[in-house]
Amino acid sequence: MTRPALTMHPDQIAKRHPLWMKDIETFGPWEHIHRQDFSPAVQGSVWYPSADATKSTPTILICDQYGSSMDPAWDLLSRQAIQTWDSVIVTEQTAGRGQFRRNWVSPVGNLYASWVWPEFSGSNSANAYQENLLPLVAAYIVARGLELLGIDVQIKWPNDLLYKNRKIGGILIEQRNKKIIVGIGINMASAPSLRTTGPETFMAATCLSKEGFDISPLKVWFHLVESGIHCFEMLIKQIQPSEFIHLLTDRLAWRGKHVHILKNGEGVCSAIIIGIAENGGLLIKKNAKTEVLHSGRILTVE
Repeated sequence: MTRPALTMHPDQIAKRHPLWMKDIETFGPWEHIHRQDFSPAVQGSVWYPSADATKSTPTILICDQYGSSMDPAWDLLSRQAIQTWDSVIVTEQTAGRGQFRRNWVSPVGNLYASWVWPEFSGSNSANAYQENLLPLVAAYIVARGLELLGIDVQIKWPNDLLYKNRKIGGILIEQRNKKIIVGIGINMASAPSLRTTGPETFMAATCLSKEGFDISPLKVWFHLVESGIHCFEMLIKQIQPSEFIHLLTDRLAWRGKHVHILKNGEGVCSAIIIGIAENGGLLIKKNAKTEVLHSGRILTVE
């Protein structure tokens, strides 16, 4: 079992958004415990649910506003104050990081989490997952976890999550000296509006509350961590990368559809999505020829 922890008074978190108020009420009452090992990132003050205050299990650390949830996560990990499977949530990001170093619009009410994953070592299977498929593994784990909550999402290669062909979330992987942190953002209460920049049109987005899901950030993340750890261990121990490709393909957005793709250095082209290559690239058919796309972005579906 995981356990949540707050780095500021529960009442202050509750005031940030009605969804956070729901989480504070659901997981409380909260007990104040001083944690010297978290300083200076969280000033040493931590609140745990009273029933879980002494348990030694993966921790979900909830902070208030930060530039990015990655920032306190890397700080705490570098000082060994958090470990594998621990995670950090922030209520709001002022400089969220997205794919291709784009700014991630991050208002309060949505879920912004950074999750410490195990270092890969040992088996050839584990190394193959690390080298080629890590963003897709993360996307699959989150998609599968959301499905267990009744939220049927698809994966837009390589690391976006779609609900009814609208973006519901995204994933960012950061690696430093073999350490891995998986950043996950899910639109809970709001979504950015459709916009166009030069030749690019950023696809329409949606949020869980707009789609009728009455669910809060901590409740979603609590579930994703628990189901995700189990799924990760199953993939690494039991599923070969080639088998994983088949599992992933069933969740791939727009398979068999014509799409517009922004290929790095080549501009926008039209192609048909076929599937996923064994190295994690996107299989496409362009001008009757099959290609593997290793970098680029799917803009829109025709």
